[in-house]
Amino acid sequence: MKTITENMTLGEVVVEVPKSSDILRELHIDFVNHGHQQLGDAAFERGLPIENILYEINELDTENTDGIDIKYMDEISIIKYIQRRYHEDLKDELPVLEPYIEKMVKQESGLGEVMDIFRSLKKSLLEHIEEEDASVFPLLESYIGSPSESKKEALRPRVTKIKNEHRDVTEFFYRLREVTNDFTPHEGASGVLRLVYDRLGRLESDTLDHIHLENNILFERVNNPSLK
Repeated sequence: MKTITENMTLGEVVVEVPKSSDILRELHIDFVNHGHQQLGDAAFERGLPIENILYEINELDTENTDGIDIKYMDEISIIKYIQRRYHEDLKDELPVLEPYIEKMVKQESGLGEVMDIFRSLKKSLLEHIEEEDASVFPLLESYIGSPSESKKEALRPRVTKIKNEHRDVTEFFYRLREVTNDFTPHEGASGVLRLVYDRLGRLESDTLDHIHLENNILFERVNNPSLK
């Protein structure tokens, strides 16, 4: 295992220790859209003790939660993994979670904003993955298999759009954390509220890991800096 240092970028840290994403999320450090920022700088900006963060991350094992090490996968395999592991799960989870949030909001009148944010997030994510599956990923696979300047030029605005959408999705989760006290149920919370907060937390974890794979691994590998 490579020892994590404060001079490593956030993207490098999560590539080396995938479970570190949980620690960074809890600290509100944006490793998905700011993957090039050094860990030490990110900690300094948030007034966090870098020694504690390094200790926690270096105590983690390096296995991904599903036992797959993305570092050793080629780009086409990463695309297929993203579609199978994240896109299909999102298409299943988002419609199922919505009625539970509706039920929670009926019981907790002060949480109406959760429903508004979730609906915007759901719409954004479903449109996003549809565009990736139908347009961006096929063109990316074609470019990987047979690179050309015309394909590179066609990819550049699409990747820029995808990265901008990633920022929007991340912002939705920041807002959800604000209105739910970091997905922490209040004392005496109902079972449905606890279920919703737990599933929103898992949705955030999976989605940010998903975005990290695209921003900090897939797009970085494919002929950067032209796709940045």
